[in-house]
Amino acid sequence: MDENNLTWARPWLQLVKYLEDKGLQNHVLCRPGGSLGGLVSENGISLSTYKPLMSSLPHLCLGIPTLIKKVKPDLIHTRLSAAALIGGYWGRRLHIPVVSTIDKYPKKKYYRQSTKLIPCSSAIADHMQNQGFSETDMQVIFNPVNVEEYRRDQQKRENFRDTHGIKYTDFVILGAGRFVDWKGFDTLLGACSVLSDNSNPARSWKLWLAGDGPERQNLESYVHSNSNLGSKVKFWGFMDDIRPLMWASDLFVLPSHNEPFGLVLLEAMASGLPVIATSSGGPLDLVTSNSGWLFAEGDVQALAQRLAAILHSDDLESCSSAAQERAENFSVEKIGDKTVKFYERVIREKQNTRK
Repeated sequence: MDENNLTWARPWLQLVKYLEDKGLQNHVLCRPGGSLGGLVSENGISLSTYKPLMSSLPHLCLGIPTLIKKVKPDLIHTRLSAAALIGGYWGRRLHIPVVSTIDKYPKKKYYRQSTKLIPCSSAIADHMQNQGFSETDMQVIFNPVNVEEYRRDQQKRENFRDTHGIKYTDFVILGAGRFVDWKGFDTLLGACSVLSDNSNPARSWKLWLAGDGPERQNLESYVHSNSNLGSKVKFWGFMDDIRPLMWASDLFVLPSHNEPFGLVLLEAMASGLPVIATSSGGPLDLVTSNSGWLFAEGDVQALAQRLAAILHSDDLESCSSAAQERAENFSVEKIGDKTVKFYERVIREKQNTRK
């Protein structure tokens, strides 16, 4: 591992714990500081920390081979680019297979020495193939979600809405993520501005935005300068636990530009929320025709029209059920079983090359 305070840390640790329940022993290596090491320890998983001298120069990370020789792993599994660069370098030299999970659109140089690749979406797999990696050397394994953990608590939904002045008839639209330009929150706000110009709305609605980042001030300024939006939009900031917002909402929107995966989208589906997402990247793997809707990234009018149509709909229950049922395909157990089979394949191929 290479970073701390990551959105995927919690479901990843749930996956690691499941692997241990299946009989696999795990030892996590990550940087010191931050929250990841603490979470690993809290979950009772074996841990070492190491601060690389220079991540871009793995041959200078001389503490890594010492740790690897001490643990004696059958396989090294990295996540994020710098970890793949370091792990691949030393794994090759110590004759240990290295598999690398990829959850962004990285440069080729970080993964040249990885034995196998695990793109977390079909879009990332396509990206890696376009950079020259063989399809036979990778397998898409999606990020997991603990569906039971996100299953809607109806009483908490009602209590949260009451506390924050949301009427039974109000319709709450939720967006969440980092406030950076490619996340497309300007598109969502633009669509809601078009929606608010409708002089005869189907029902009263609110937009909740959870997250933080460099674009937050610009987004808030846009809302404040738009008299029709000011009373409808609430910024919640970063949420350690977003489930109360999801349970209290009625629809989730992911307006990102070519989202690599979309873990928060999967969490929303596990919460039973119908979803709208852009028709590119990870959402193409997640959203089906009965569990949500897709629209072209950046298309404000298309999103506004879809929102208006949903507001005029009397029944979203079937879509809600389908979204949660779809999320079951990404459960920790199912993703864990695929991971175990992939590990077995990699180790078996390594053993065969030695004969």
